Amino acid sequence: MRVLGDLSPMDELQVLTRAPHAPLAAVPAVGERPGDTTKTTTRLGVVLVALLALALTLVGVKTGLTVQDEDEAVYVNTLRSMRSGEGYYPAIRDALVEKEGVAPSSVRAVRPPTMFLFLRWIPEQGWRWAAGGVYLATLLLVWTLARREGRWAGIAAVTVAFVWLAPASPYLFLHAELWGLPFFLAGLLNLRRGRDGWAAFFLTVATLTRELFGVSILLALIVRKRREWWYALSAAVAGGFIHALVAGQILSPIGRDAPLHNVGIDASLVFQVLGPGTTAFSVVVGLGVLALAMPGLIRHAREGDPAAAVLLPFTFVLAAAGIVATRLYWSLTWGPAIAAFVPAGVAVLLARPPAQARR
Repeated sequence: MRVLGDLSPMDELQVLTRAPHAPLAAVPAVGERPGDTTKTTTRLGVVLVALLALALTLVGVKTGLTVQDEDEAVYVNTLRSMRSGEGYYPAIRDALVEKEGVAPSSVRAVRPPTMFLFLRWIPEQGWRWAAGGVYLATLLLVWTLARREGRWAGIAAVTVAFVWLAPASPYLFLHAELWGLPFFLAGLLNLRRGRDGWAAFFLTVATLTRELFGVSILLALIVRKRREWWYALSAAVAGGFIHALVAGQILSPIGRDAPLHNVGIDASLVFQVLGPGTTAFSVVVGLGVLALAMPGLIRHAREGDPAAAVLLPFTFVLAAAGIVATRLYWSLTWGPAIAAFVPAGVAVLLARPPAQARR
């Protein structure tokens, strides 16, 4: 690679006057084609995405169904009943009765059927492998979102997203927050590219998979103010209404649901909600990713990136909601997504003058 002194005066001027936050592209050496390094990092990125997704999948396959989160047990029993011919709503009612001793009393206890209607056609031994497709799609979309910061940005972002997903892969592979995540990321990517129709479609599917993602439709409507988002909001509301109507038939007035805010809120809980797990390492990862991603999200939002303009408030809303509801796993809705903006945040932080950075 050539150093700055090897450039022509015009090229030197372009490098020295580059905006502080813009990624500095490498200058190809004599005899090296400009596309060679880009192709190399693209291949490395794709290979890394595949390997990390495979690693997450194999961890889950090794874990199997021997160790389960209590909610995962409900979802596993629901799918087993569905594969035996039972409908979704009676199946999840029976699974919740097995867990709580009585039928649920609130629609909140009944997840939307989207994920279950897909997985019912897959044999039990294939559920973990199907989750591998979710990991693959998630990492690939994070890589794509991050690449605008430079050739190596996607690789860095994928590594961060992998660390965030790793605690979920053994125990939370049937949580709808995870299955809605690729659709959420696909919506953000299409939003950035100005494809509002496709963005609205993907965010609607994410919402019909896990209703928490519905916040993103409202935010996109505010940011974009286009009719596609009214259609998406209408579809999501209609889907939610139908779900509540059908789920109401399996509810019991004397039933029981796992309550929100079922533990005390303290500093330890807050740190765990803001990270991918409950260990000290997970807390460090969560706080570190937030600290590095926020400057990148803010910069992109100010520059007119609609994906960042939606993801930034979405992260604050869902993180706050997770703390109030004491739901640690809700961070799956936003944690891997903000990993795509960690390289941009690092670029912002490194571009600050030393004196300003100390203030």
